[in-house]
Amino acid sequence: MPAPREGTNRAGCSKSKRKCNEVDQEPYIVRNAILDRVVLQNDRKFHVDKVLEILNELPGVIKWSPFHIAVVNHLKADEGNRLSFISFPSDDDKISYLEHMVGIKIYGGL
Repeated sequence: MPAPREGTNRAGCSKSKRKCNEVDQEPYIVRNAILDRVVLQNDRKFHVDKVLEILNELPGVIKWSPFHIAVVNHLKADEGNRLSFISFPSDDDKISYLEHMVGIKIYGGL
């Protein structure tokens, strides 16, 4: 194998090619984070109305009870709250999460 040419560290790979391959990744990371957020916002399952449909279908949830009102306010307050809520696999887990987060039991009492 011939010796590397002047200006290269390895045979066939110039400094300019390596520099092109070593592009600053920070703008891409920021762009991807922004795109992830846009996709999340466009995803219907995270919209408040869809999450409230899931809430109202849970067994034992009575519309406009103190528990229901507190949960609606909790879910409307933040996208992360909605994501956490829908990520639980079972109805019991969803109810337990909501009771813990709002501090009110589904069947009355604190």
